[in-house]
Amino acid sequence: MRFLIAAIIMLLSANALAQAPAGYEKIYDAPTRVNLGGRPVIADIEFHEQREDGETRLALVTDVTEFVVETEQDLKNWIANRRNECGERWKSGEPRINFPDNAIRFSIYLEIEYWTCGLRGQGDPSRLAQETGSVAVTLIPYVEDGKLQARLGAFTLSEQTGLSKYLPLEFVVRRALTQELEKLNDNPKFYRAPQPLLDEGFVYEGISATKTADSRIVITALYRGDVSQTARDRMLRTLRTRGVTQ
Repeated sequence: MRFLIAAIIMLLSANALAQAPAGYEKIYDAPTRVNLGGRPVIADIEFHEQREDGETRLALVTDVTEFVVETEQDLKNWIANRRNECGERWKSGEPRINFPDNAIRFSIYLEIEYWTCGLRGQGDPSRLAQETGSVAVTLIPYVEDGKLQARLGAFTLSEQTGLSKYLPLEFVVRRALTQELEKLNDNPKFYRAPQPLLDEGFVYEGISATKTADSRIVITALYRGDVSQTARDRMLRTLRTRGVTQ
């Protein structure tokens, strides 16, 4: 479910333009190689720091507005790949993604068909049922024990047609999302801090998203670590030479 990974772990594609959280000092601001979710880019990123009682907190603030368009295409491709000769076949309209109240919401028109190939799958494919409807799903990112996680929030259906015992639309979509979220939350490439933060002992502390007055989407990721000044400086040097990798 690459679109979800990309949306939450912030594959960076634009400038870090927003203010850092109160009490943080900017320590890094430069074009940087970034490879998160398997899509390499050069991005202007900012890191901000707060040091207190021997613990270092970092805030990564970035504008992801332009990247949302690519993420919408990832979602459409994920749906298009769910096509079985005998079984479920998915199609979709154009997805729309936004970030209300620190969550990720996508809405999309879906068509799901159920095809059978007869006894023991030996016959020619024939369609048994079709379900259609507009689906809106909210995914909520959160941090638990230093790990980034995601859970399913609100789920709504509208303009639904084709009720059937073979293909109840809400059940089918919820099942698919639940399976993907379980895999995602167990994936270290998703839940742990990116490099070079990980090597220096940083873990996630929080993540949030806001929409600015000029309709830009800004995501802030918070990290914490009981690290020395030497380790923090080493992390910054690595950031400049090797970039960010998830």
